[in-house]
Amino acid sequence: MSSIGRLVRKNHSAVFWCTMHYPKAKREAVYTLYALFKHFDDLSSSTLPEKNKAEIFAAWRREITNIYDKKVPSTDIGRRIYKNCLRFKLKKECFEEIWQGFAMDCPKALFCPTLADFDQYCHGVAEVPCYLLLKIIAEFDDKTTEELGQSIGRAVEVTQILKNIKEDALGGHIYIPQEFLNEAEIESGLSAKDILIHKNLYKARLCMAELARQSFQKAYKLLEEHNNRNSKPVVYMLNLYHAYFEQMDKRGWEIISPKPELRIKDRIKMIYRVLFPRYNFK
Repeated sequence: MSSIGRLVRKNHSAVFWCTMHYPKAKREAVYTLYALFKHFDDLSSSTLPEKNKAEIFAAWRREITNIYDKKVPSTDIGRRIYKNCLRFKLKKECFEEIWQGFAMDCPKALFCPTLADFDQYCHGVAEVPCYLLLKIIAEFDDKTTEELGQSIGRAVEVTQILKNIKEDALGGHIYIPQEFLNEAEIESGLSAKDILIHKNLYKARLCMAELARQSFQKAYKLLEEHNNRNSKPVVYMLNLYHAYFEQMDKRGWEIISPKPELRIKDRIKMIYRVLFPRYNFK
């Protein structure tokens, strides 16, 4: 197993097991993209000084240019992107949109964005990554791949925001759009911690929940219409976050802690249901 495969197995074992049946080229490409997304996400949430974060993100923009100009990449992940991913004809614009999305939250934390900025952020950090994964592993036409990437990526990202709202706020990140905060009558100018304890926060979270609900519905409808056994890792991710969403929805959006969790045996059952859909695992 490659070092990047061990990274995926350690940090997201479900992605590892759901891709075991793929040809090596597809596995390595998926693992490489996962490592890139995790690197960006870790950098956004790290405690590094803003100057250092900005320098690293600027270096990544140069790295993406080098990869597509067929120059020698300077990072291990960059070299792996060149080796493992370009054979799948992934567009440079997609990596630039991912960079732009994560750069909205780094070096400065994203704080009460407009709905338009929130859409751009979700597009870069979730929808485009999901599109690229589907582009590699599945055999949908490009229109379906794009629609699935948008709906699955949006559903997962909004659920992640709802799930991690407490720790994000304590780190200075408020991803809920300003329009939703206004609708909840949460006054502007508050700190992240003040927003976190505001009595009307649940109203803004309800608006976010509706975004996620619509995206889940669209994603499952598309998957039902375009069944494809090669999309298993993304289907697992969708099912996992839908389970988190249902837990939060059932207990009420005024509750932010503890975060929803799934038992290991429930995760294992979920993996088996994705890998072997014809069998019923109770």
